[in-house]
Amino acid sequence: MAPQRDQGSIAGHALRTAADALALATPMLAGRPVLVASDFDGTLSTLVMDPWGAAMLPLARRALRDLAVIPGVHVALISGRTASDLAGRVRIGGATYLGNHGVERGHLPRRRRAETLAIEVAPLPPHFTALADLLAANVERDIPESWMVVERKLPAVTFHYRGAPDIATAAARVTAIVDATDSEGQMVRFPGRRALELRPPGAPAKGESMRALIDEHRPAIAFMLGDDRYDVQAFEVLRAARGAGELDGLAIAVAAHPDVLPDVAPHADLVLAGPKDAASFLSRLARVLAGSSAAG
Repeated sequence: MAPQRDQGSIAGHALRTAADALALATPMLAGRPVLVASDFDGTLSTLVMDPWGAAMLPLARRALRDLAVIPGVHVALISGRTASDLAGRVRIGGATYLGNHGVERGHLPRRRRAETLAIEVAPLPPHFTALADLLAANVERDIPESWMVVERKLPAVTFHYRGAPDIATAAARVTAIVDATDSEGQMVRFPGRRALELRPPGAPAKGESMRALIDEHRPAIAFMLGDDRYDVQAFEVLRAARGAGELDGLAIAVAAHPDVLPDVAPHADLVLAGPKDAASFLSRLARVLAGSSAAG
């Protein structure tokens, strides 16, 4: 195995190159099936101020398309976005799309358009959908500024204020409206870097989604790429499965947010510098797996 090379650090955490990540992965790659799972924002796309402006890196799209056609390789995208929004941005047939952290799930067959994705939604009490809709309406009414972005993911909702001139003030305004609307605290609060997400209690999260993928595909090797606190749950499931002897694999953190990285990096096996490095790793991985599949 090639030695790891430190290419710098962010927030005190050493960064590794895509070549280093592949060197760690290579001894595992003879096994099949292989599960390649990834977050989207900050992992396959660079972070932007407008959440609707996020675009997948072309190299990442080519790499996942190449991976999705290799026999014995399963590609899955796990995101806080809705499954339809995620599929529309990724546009890869032969992949599984887990939206809203896993509340929504769909598999897009090869050569099918993203718009045809059939989505299954986890059963949750219907009153949470009505409450999430009311929360969205109240925030949109009381904070009409253009920087306020409301992402309806019924029965969940996320309030983005990345572009606010004063993040702390924006967070306080959103929180006040949420607390007044949901005074009984029925929805679970998930404060993010520049956003607040509200989810029903018991709704699937990325940890449950990763566990479901492992149970479904029974991979010999699994990879999970992510950049945020939500992805830590999936990292922990993968590493626990590895520790139990179920599989080999790597949890790979992507250093998209320097201020969030200290909460994410300790739960990963290595840290890549950003989405470009993640895309490069996936591209290298696709070439190796395609070569070993052809040789087999």
